Amino acid sequence: MKQKIKAVFFDFDWTLFDHKTHTFVPSAIDAINQIQKNGVKIFINSARSYYSLAGLNTFENLHFDGFVVSNGASTFLKDKILYAHFLCKEKVEEIRNVLEKENVSYMISTINDAYIKNVDNDPNVKRFYEVFYEPYPKDISLYNNDDVLTIQVYVSKDKDYIFDNIKNVTIDRFFETNVEISAQLFSKKEGIEAIINYFGFNPNQIAAFGDDINDLDMFDFVKYGICLGNGKEIAKKHAYYVTTNIEDDGILNGLKYLKLIK
Repeated sequence: MKQKIKAVFFDFDWTLFDHKTHTFVPSAIDAINQIQKNGVKIFINSARSYYSLAGLNTFENLHFDGFVVSNGASTFLKDKILYAHFLCKEKVEEIRNVLEKENVSYMISTINDAYIKNVDNDPNVKRFYEVFYEPYPKDISLYNNDDVLTIQVYVSKDKDYIFDNIKNVTIDRFFETNVEISAQLFSKKEGIEAIINYFGFNPNQIAAFGDDINDLDMFDFVKYGICLGNGKEIAKKHAYYVTTNIEDDGILNGLKYLKLIK
């Protein structure tokens, strides 16, 4: 490596966290902790919320120097928010009024927490948690008006008309029963940019591990994009290097390739 690598960013699902076993790969945890002890900064860069990551015991295994969450909606260090693309308070109220009128289930995500209104044990909610391995949110009654990053609505496609009159937001149907509403399109790259600008690094000093389509922008931005062997073919094409599968010491072998670990 021509320039010393200063920081490494890690995607979560199928990169750090193996969904076949619902566990972290021990060799990955040990290797990441070792490079951090050696002075390399480590960051999570995930489509998941902080609440979701914490609920899966991520931060009991790894002590990240910073966090890019919700696909780049917010980026922060342990004691400092670098940016957060919140929905404005008026828009949150408008959206909630629409959802309450339609009597549908929804979840509010803030930087640290998630709150759900589950209407009559909604089968759409049940379906989501059958497919996605997620910690269940807190009840909506506990929401205390904190700033909102996203609102997720549990509705099937036949109810897409609900969103027709909600303007000036990004609306993304990402699952058969789920739509996410946010202030704008998010990018994992933006999170990396914010962090390296803060620390005075440059993209040639950065590595990023991932496996999926939403990792392409960070692979294209940093010098060393490392795709897991189990990753999507398009992600492999954008990567600097393709390592082994997650369960076959993919992260450990990728860090060895980068000469960050022996």
